Amino acid sequence: MRGVMFLNNKPKSTAAKTTEIKKGAIPTVITKGMHILGNIVGDSVVDFNGILDGNLRCELLTVRENGVINGEITAETVFIFGKVKGIIRAKHVHLHAGCRIEGIVMHESLSIEDGAFIDGKCKRTDKVEESSLDFLTLAESDSDEADSNPKTIRMLDNIRLIS
Repeated sequence: MRGVMFLNNKPKSTAAKTTEIKKGAIPTVITKGMHILGNIVGDSVVDFNGILDGNLRCELLTVRENGVINGEITAETVFIFGKVKGIIRAKHVHLHAGCRIEGIVMHESLSIEDGAFIDGKCKRTDKVEESSLDFLTLAESDSDEADSNPKTIRMLDNIRLIS
């Protein structure tokens, strides 16, 4: 009977392992009172409640009530409760009551609750640019090491702010 527990011990594929890691990953949390000047690049979940003057790129983003982002957001899924001034590029965008958006929202699906404020443009696209969502294959152009390793993450060189 002891051996029955371990019969299904086949190694899992690399893709399955990566999916499991992302699902079980601990989110990056930026709390209230934190002010960041620069860019944030991650390959998982970001829970944002601070202030960012720069760009943010991740898989899933939640901008909390006190969160303020002045720059470009690129993600698979975005939940916004706070303020964003800039461009949002995401497959799925959820704007909750009390949020304030100034800029452009590029999306495949968009949900807007009563009480959400939008001053700008919502643009539905059939396919959000795959290259903009493929944050894991960014390569640093300055370094020879980055050319040999396509998974090197590069910080964005310029910040696009909408004034």
